[in-house]
Amino acid sequence: MDAMGASGTTPGQDRPGQERPGQDRQGLARPSGELVRLSGVHKVYGRGLTGVHALTDISLQVACGEMVAVCGPSGHGKTSLLNLIGLIDTASEGSVVIAGVPTATLCGQARTGLRCDMIGHVFQAFSLVPALCALDNVLLPLLLRTRLAGAALAEARAFAGELLARVGLKTQTHHYPDRLDAGQRQRVTIARALVTSPRLVVADEATSRLDNGNIRLVMDLFAAQQREHGTTFVISTRDQRQLTRATSTLQLNEGRLCSTAADTARRAIRVQG
Repeated sequence: MDAMGASGTTPGQDRPGQERPGQDRQGLARPSGELVRLSGVHKVYGRGLTGVHALTDISLQVACGEMVAVCGPSGHGKTSLLNLIGLIDTASEGSVVIAGVPTATLCGQARTGLRCDMIGHVFQAFSLVPALCALDNVLLPLLLRTRLAGAALAEARAFAGELLARVGLKTQTHHYPDRLDAGQRQRVTIARALVTSPRLVVADEATSRLDNGNIRLVMDLFAAQQREHGTTFVISTRDQRQLTRATSTLQLNEGRLCSTAADTARRAIRVQG
């Protein structure tokens, strides 16, 4: 992951509605190189004198297969940045390029298609469907992307159940969100984010409601996805313990990118002033 100044599934198994691990939907190997590029990005909520500048002149690059941690105090732009990278929101100014696709000119349907095809989201507010049990909440992104029936649907449900088991919810698969505590709901959202084998996972405070044991469980799962499938992660966190898992970190302060750091055992990060 390069930051620039102001100018600048279960391994070895196929799953229904998914590419093989490490491949895109056409069966081609997932590319190496750059996956995310932001150039001169600003995000302003509102207009005129009452406008709130959430992000100011953000430029950065994220390479395929990285795990980038976005750090900073609450209210300093982490969620706004993740929403732009995850194609949930649009920039007020500047360029957001995902997998070589300039997103500013995409229509709503094209943005939705790109988001569904390649991005998994872990929302800070969980965003689970109250009328669906945990298993069906995890399964939902597959159903939205691919028509499944018969044996394919049964296999997809089995895979969703496996993901829930991997986040420690094997016995809660048929529980509805109102029967789950906050930490359990958070782990359902994590399983849901991984069910399509996305190339990119955007995770906003993904472990904020978890105890130490479940934090390790989730971070081990993220590391396995990164290692085995080449998944790229961009995660926001205020937990310094998670930074040791990241290949690099970004520090946001009042909506500005003020520093970057990398795991010195892995790689050096270039910062251009």
